[in-house]
Amino acid sequence: MNFNVYLNKKIGEKVTRVAKALRRSRNSIVNEALEEWLSKHTKAKWPKNFFDFSPIEDVPDFKSLRKDLKDNILVDPIE
Repeated sequence: MNFNVYLNKKIGEKVTRVAKALRRSRNSIVNEALEEWLSKHTKAKWPKNFFDFSPIEDVPDFKSLRKDLKDNILVDPIE
C-alpha cells in the first residue's frame, strides 16, 4: 500500500542518516517504527485460556449478599 506522510526536516534527516548507517531504506525504517507504535497502542486480544474460566462453586449468590445490605440501610436518617 502506498501512503504519503510528512516528516519535519529534523526527523526526516535523522531517518535518512539511520537508514544509510544501517543500509536500509527509509521506508523500512518508518514501517518498522509504525509497526512498533501500533503494537503498543492497539488493544490486545483476549488470551486463549480466558474463556476457559470455571466459576468457584461455593461462592454465595451475589443477590443474596446485596439483600442483607439493603435491610441494614436507613431510608430516612432524619426521622
